[in-house]
Amino acid sequence: MENGDSQTVAVVETAAPAPSPPPPPDPNLDDATAAVPLHASPTEKTDDPIALDCETWNIKSVSALGALRMLIEALERLADATGDVPPTPPVSRPSTPRSMEMRRMHRRTPSSLKLAQGADGLPSLPIGSPEAQPHEPITVEVGAHAEDITLQHAAIARRFFSKVPPPFTLQQYLLRIHHYCPHSPGVYLAAVAYIHHLCVSDLMVPATNRTIHRLSLAAIRVAAKALEDNKWAQERIAKVGGVSNNQLMNLEVTLCFLLDFELYVDEKIMARRMYMMQQAAKHGIGARGRLNDQFKLKLPQRNKGVK
Repeated sequence: MENGDSQTVAVVETAAPAPSPPPPPDPNLDDATAAVPLHASPTEKTDDPIALDCETWNIKSVSALGALRMLIEALERLADATGDVPPTPPVSRPSTPRSMEMRRMHRRTPSSLKLAQGADGLPSLPIGSPEAQPHEPITVEVGAHAEDITLQHAAIARRFFSKVPPPFTLQQYLLRIHHYCPHSPGVYLAAVAYIHHLCVSDLMVPATNRTIHRLSLAAIRVAAKALEDNKWAQERIAKVGGVSNNQLMNLEVTLCFLLDFELYVDEKIMARRMYMMQQAAKHGIGARGRLNDQFKLKLPQRNKGVK
């Protein structure tokens, strides 16, 4: 150096730039005709349904396909134990003002084009006609002059009834949904928690061959919205599920009201509800006794002294 001082020059090795992570998945932008093969998962998680002996099992040991198969197996057995239960008669309510009906018919379409993509090219699989008519309620009314809450729950639960059982099994139906719209294991386990709450704990909706298809579709859809950031487009889910967009929305709203919007689930709740679901399916017993004896979905008698 010019001033006679010696300096040590640090040699810095330039490492190769780290590869950037792939972008997060966006189901709305996926190819509409793409399907997920139902082969073994590339992880150590099992794709086979697990027969549980306690409620403290490790939910991370099962794959999405395994969790779905556990849901299918338990719900089909529960439906066999319940038998056929007819829906309650429809409950009349004051008609919706014409102005409100017109506003509903002219709601704006989503501003994002992504929300409407994803249904073209998918095979159609109609699930059949619902028992409830379009004018029947899907929400619970509150207030001094509101009808009995039990009566309201029985009325909106009609949304899950089909006029006749679909011509395919629940297994065929849900594996088709997983084929075209796969979800995470947590979504399927959360759906089990919702279904157990309605069908076993509170006995609001009977698990029968006429209800389990619509009920499981709504539970999976609501669980996906509650737990996941990226969700399949509404139009795609509706077409794969064999219902219209409006019917799917009604099923979601109905499920939320029957659950009193208590949608939070954690790993402990998922594990416990799945175990309890399997036990109910195994023994045909709900929280209040045998399902066939307890499921008397008759409308409660209205108090004539209350107007």
